[in-house]
Amino acid sequence: MNSKQALLKNMHTFNVAVKTMSFKAAANELHLTQSAVSHRIKVLEQELGFNLFVRGTRQLFLTPEGERLHNTLARSLSSIFNEIDNIQSSDLSGDLRILTAHGFAREWLVPRLGKFKQDFPNLNLLVNIHEEIAELDKEEFDIAFYYGDYHQPNVYYLPLFEEMYLPICSPQYAKEHRLLERGHQGLESVNFLHSSLSTAWPRWLESVGSNIDCYRQSYQFTQQGLAVEAAKQSAGVAIGRLRFMTKAIESGELLAPFSAMETKQSYALLCMESMRDRPKIAAFIHWVKAELAQ
Repeated sequence: MNSKQALLKNMHTFNVAVKTMSFKAAANELHLTQSAVSHRIKVLEQELGFNLFVRGTRQLFLTPEGERLHNTLARSLSSIFNEIDNIQSSDLSGDLRILTAHGFAREWLVPRLGKFKQDFPNLNLLVNIHEEIAELDKEEFDIAFYYGDYHQPNVYYLPLFEEMYLPICSPQYAKEHRLLERGHQGLESVNFLHSSLSTAWPRWLESVGSNIDCYRQSYQFTQQGLAVEAAKQSAGVAIGRLRFMTKAIESGELLAPFSAMETKQSYALLCMESMRDRPKIAAFIHWVKAELAQ
């Protein structure tokens, strides 16, 4: 008997031929010539030592031996494919490790977790807050969400949405420093609230042509969200990302006395390219795309 690989190949050809009861139709489905299908069946019959088909003038019939073999083969193939489905579906359970910054988790991811649980009841999320990452291949994660340029070798990069930087403060603080009346000049007396990992304030000041030293009077925080919270408490003027401050501005909790600065970067979903097609990761990426489309 030939190798097991050849035997399986010929068994598959036999199964398709039974399904179609035509060597010609089987050849079309398998992208082979009709003579190649006929040859495979003949080789299989020789290996097994019995005929599988009675070859009529215009029609095929299974022999009793062929029918017995097909019944067994059909059950075996069904079992194999069911097992593959079970393996793939079971990969939509267990843990999915997500790495992201606090602001994105709070404003975009967490508000959607109720719906995610309904869609994927057997998938557990492990959300690790890490404000900045430098080398993705050194982190333990399945999916990451970050703002900035993370184009790196072997990393799948899916842009989500662009962002704008916007100075904000409490209405009381703006009134105290007369920011609406004095314009950019009013920033000479304010306390600047920074994220220590960001250069947004110097870049914004440069974009509006101001040479004010934003570090002369300042508070710095390792999390951008804390700078925004300090602004709500009238501790100074923060600069934040517009998408995640819109609700506070619309409610009147924060005031935006100055114009926004456009950026060339965006929030993005990241994962290692080698992991992208794993069922649970592919399903999560598809879910994120569906959320963005709403």
